[in-house]
Amino acid sequence: MKNLRLSALAVVLVSSITACQSTSEPAQIASETNGVSQQSQNTLQIYEKAKSDYARWLAKMEESKELRLYSKDAVEDLFDAWEDAVDVYEDFDSNPAKATESYSVFSSGTYAQTFDKRMVKVATLHAELLTLKETADSLLAEAIAEMAYLDMINAEAVFASRYSRIARDYRALFEYVADNDLDDAQVKQVQFLDKAKALEVAVALQINVVPLNNELVLLRREGFKSVAPISYTKAGATLEQAEAVVTADPRDISAIEKAVLAVKFEIGHLKHIGLEVKRFRNIDDGKFEPLILDLENQLHRIAQAFEKIDLRDKPIKQQTDALASKAEALAQTLNNTADVDPELKQLMAKLESVNTNLSLAEQDKETLSAQVTTLEAKKASDESLIDDLRMVIDTIKPKDANAAAANDPVSAPSNGTDTSRTEKPKV
Repeated sequence: MKNLRLSALAVVLVSSITACQSTSEPAQIASETNGVSQQSQNTLQIYEKAKSDYARWLAKMEESKELRLYSKDAVEDLFDAWEDAVDVYEDFDSNPAKATESYSVFSSGTYAQTFDKRMVKVATLHAELLTLKETADSLLAEAIAEMAYLDMINAEAVFASRYSRIARDYRALFEYVADNDLDDAQVKQVQFLDKAKALEVAVALQINVVPLNNELVLLRREGFKSVAPISYTKAGATLEQAEAVVTADPRDISAIEKAVLAVKFEIGHLKHIGLEVKRFRNIDDGKFEPLILDLENQLHRIAQAFEKIDLRDKPIKQQTDALASKAEALAQTLNNTADVDPELKQLMAKLESVNTNLSLAEQDKETLSAQVTTLEAKKASDESLIDDLRMVIDTIKPKDANAAAANDPVSAPSNGTDTSRTEKPKV
């Protein structure tokens, strides 16, 4: 009996233990599953943050390549730190779960933590480089602007050696700033600006003045200086003025263009004067140029009277042809126009006197004729005005007379007519 009770108790105990085990296992499994899920979620977040930081700094590092001017060594240190960070990132880039794993047996941090630490160094070096850039941009603003202008006018293509030396001096300025030698940087900047400004002037002269000087030298070799010394000297003086304009301010494009056009004009003038003189080589050169210049001045006065134009850089034949065409066109216009401006008619009279060599008396006759035409026109205008006044008086005065008759019958005319109608105003 005692053994039977012991057996029953054992069965009950075994059943109780089995029941307890069956109820606790699902809860444990659920807890472990939740823990794994939470850990996976945290790992994914850590990985995504590292991926975002990498992409953001990848763009910044590409921009940082342009900062080598400010400090080559600082940029190299920055990229060395960046490569160290990239090496860690690439280890877990293709396996996000690895981001939370221990980086090495010698380190207590994970891959992601090691990447973050190295990125802190990258950010620090980058910030120092930007601070250096800000200092240099402020201190070397004039040098930076001058170098940009030299590049804009393509100075390197015009004077390669001089540009190379100036570019070397320019880079040295930033090295002084990087070494914190700010006083030396300022002194060297003044020296740099002197050289750069001189190169700027040289480029402007080479582009604008040197070709004209070469053309004038060629004309001298061809004998134009001896056959037309007056015109040659004037062209040379105009060239010197253009050189002075460029030297004074090589950036004054408007003034330079005006000066260059003046030189081109005088060179054109020299060419055709020289050619005209060469036609008379069998006569002393010095005797014909003043005659030709005098003839040209006469044509110039006519051209100025027409449209204030200057044709003296053209051959005389072209000048006379152009003036003849204008004269014919103007004469045709006058013939087709009934009412001619007296001043215009007077101008035509002067032109005809030049073309046909009329006498001074004939010019005075035409002038007087124009004045008579003007007076006749004025007289006709005055007569028209008088007629208008008569109409106004005829319209107003009868009404005044009728009103007076109504107020004073004695004063009214006996025949009923208005005497004011027969009275003419004094003119």
